[in-house]
Amino acid sequence: MLSATRRQKIKEILMEKKSVTVTELCNIFNVSDETIRRDLKKLEQEGIIEKNYGGAILKEGFTIVPPISQRAKEFIQEKEKIAKEAVKRIKEGMIIILDTGTTTYQIARNLKTAQNITVITNGVNIINELVTNSNINLFLVGGKVKSSNFSIVGPEAQKSFTQFSADIAFIGTSGISLEKGLTTSDIFEAEVKKAMIESSKEVIVVADSSKFLKNAMVSFCSLNKVTEIITSGEIDSELVEKFRQKGVKLTIV
Repeated sequence: MLSATRRQKIKEILMEKKSVTVTELCNIFNVSDETIRRDLKKLEQEGIIEKNYGGAILKEGFTIVPPISQRAKEFIQEKEKIAKEAVKRIKEGMIIILDTGTTTYQIARNLKTAQNITVITNGVNIINELVTNSNINLFLVGGKVKSSNFSIVGPEAQKSFTQFSADIAFIGTSGISLEKGLTTSDIFEAEVKKAMIESSKEVIVVADSSKFLKNAMVSFCSLNKVTEIITSGEIDSELVEKFRQKGVKLTIV
């Protein structure tokens, strides 16, 4: 097994268990403790874990993003509500950017009957959802395909988005916090998201309630660049007030 693949699986174990020992990981992967310690050192350098005697724990407030196939099954009702609310912001003739993700995919599902709009995306699953609607001008950016997320990333995708001027960018995120703003676990996705945001007049974040107070590895947008956050679910009223004090329009559906 490649070391990168093994580290990804260690992340998934930590996401589920929050802590793990070197001995456990040696038994799971059938490798030496020296190999596991190198893996843990790398994850510590990435800011994902804190090493302790005999193992490691997931860093407090840190989120590891599971594959899209797993995320698609989580918070489905919340994501459907968010998508229905988000579509209300789209008017005929608009040019919109749809970020990759499970909530933005729900937006695409609600656009099947849309007329005379332009959609620009890096989401392969979003293209598949909208391609049969001849009334939508549909653009898929070029670049490297990230199969775990059905997304297209890399310098080519980043450059493609800078060539457009959109009315609204609907952005997904792995975490939302008062300190770091919007975060993701992938530096290449972060750069593409930045290009989407810079190319749009308005930035609307679509995220279920589980994303609040979580930080992934890379910050890609401060809260002062966000036009609105559309969310759903149980969110503490004090937290809502803190976001609004920062000037963030927070819509809970």
